[in-house]
Amino acid sequence: MKASEEMTAYWKQQVQTFQESGLSRIAYCEQNQIKTLQFDYWRHKFSEPKETRSRSGWIPVRIREDAGQERSWGICLKVGRVAIEITRGFDRELLAEVLSVIAPAC
Repeated sequence: MKASEEMTAYWKQQVQTFQESGLSRIAYCEQNQIKTLQFDYWRHKFSEPKETRSRSGWIPVRIREDAGQERSWGICLKVGRVAIEITRGFDRELLAEVLSVIAPAC
């Protein structure tokens, strides 16, 4: 294995270990004696490409299936001056109706 491949594999492992650690970025870097700027570079390099906005201007949101199993949670969707709180088990049809009403104002 080339030195550059070894370095890439090392940083890929560091990023994965960080994601599984539950630590803040700064705490992880301090604990592992890693420079935060260097870590940020590699973390960005391995990150998934950013989602692009659709024609409607909405940005898709992916929610992990295992998220929220330990506690009840929700999201707050802010559109202009309107804030909509959405919790687990929400009525999809009602949300679609509400969004169709406020979308033209945005």
